[in-house]
Amino acid sequence: MSETYESGIPRETKRTGFLQSFDRQKLDPADAADFTSKVLSFVRENRVAADALIAGNVQMLGFEALKARFGDSWEGIKDKVHLLTEGVIKRHISSSDVFLLMNDEKFVVLFGKASRPEADITARKIAQEVNAKLSGAGAGMDAVSVRPVVFEVPRDDTAALQNPVKLEKSVEEAQRDAERAEEARVEAAKDRMVMRFWPVANVRKRLVSCYHADLHVPEDLDLGQGEDGASGTGAVEAALDRMVLTHAGRALTDAASRKMRALLIVPVHFETVAAKGFRSAYLEVCKLLPRIAEQRMMLMVRDLPDDVPQGRLHTIFTYLSPYFAGFVGDFSLSFRRADKLGGVGLVAVAVDGGKVGALTPKTAKELKEFSVANRAGKMRRYFYGAASFDAATAARRSQFDYVQGLGVAPSMPIHGKVFNI
Repeated sequence: MSETYESGIPRETKRTGFLQSFDRQKLDPADAADFTSKVLSFVRENRVAADALIAGNVQMLGFEALKARFGDSWEGIKDKVHLLTEGVIKRHISSSDVFLLMNDEKFVVLFGKASRPEADITARKIAQEVNAKLSGAGAGMDAVSVRPVVFEVPRDDTAALQNPVKLEKSVEEAQRDAERAEEARVEAAKDRMVMRFWPVANVRKRLVSCYHADLHVPEDLDLGQGEDGASGTGAVEAALDRMVLTHAGRALTDAASRKMRALLIVPVHFETVAAKGFRSAYLEVCKLLPRIAEQRMMLMVRDLPDDVPQGRLHTIFTYLSPYFAGFVGDFSLSFRRADKLGGVGLVAVAVDGGKVGALTPKTAKELKEFSVANRAGKMRRYFYGAASFDAATAARRSQFDYVQGLGVAPSMPIHGKVFNI
């Protein structure tokens, strides 16, 4: 049985408070000796953690959005939120993992033996369960964020392991150092990257009235991204996104001076606009965009989770909406929730042809199902990266409104004009 606090946050009746529920896996911030002992034990038992920079095997669950939503009431409910979150964490982590609370706004989970993909999956399951529980108290389904962080376990100097404050400083310093290293890699390689602009076909009007901005990165260029194409901290993607936006703004200005009035779709990674630090840097570039971007530039958010809450998108788009004419959401082929995302500024939902893969009867069927299921209101469907004429044709037959890729037209070095097909 469970009770409900006055704030609406549920609790388990057998627990009396956050600080009374420590166990072997929880690091006690009130007991320096116990804290140091447990962290050192974790380091000894998990040689992978001790011998290398962990990227992704440390996951952070943040309450920034929840704190902002509850405002002055946060101080009164935070202990209950922490206790609820702790219970969920314990149900999902293994005996090799440890966790701790840092500065009332985030939990950090150190995965001892899990791979990065396994740690990602577990952390997202924890966040989803906490969000589901908190949503019943009016917190919404985006109350808790999750992201991988970088943490270098100090093998020789154990001073950083003496209390949460020092450990947090170690985590944050390692994170900043790793981000700076990734950004430097992008900066050093920027001269080898070239902006291209892809004509986007309006299927029904047989018209090219829009272009898709793309930064071509040579295949032999190593930016430190892993097999999954992602960098350790997300800083590579964020730096590339800022570069694309800068070039796109200049291209839009140049096109306007030549009286070319086509719209421009500019991609950005979801993590770049979802993570506060990356988003702040991205907004600084947004402020430098020409005023014409407010009428002619669409921002396409790449790799959106299919289950992204409407409230989460609304919060993010609120920061960005002053600079763009609208937003395009890039989802997987399994996405079926366009009707649930109304009122956030989405004008289209998109599918990446590069991720769809080879065109098969099954794929053609899925394209059709995606198009039909996401025909909500005035929402458009956009298929980009069509590698062949057959793929572009399949998207057209599936009633996608816009199609782009080699199967439609080659890319161009400049943002072009409107023309009939």
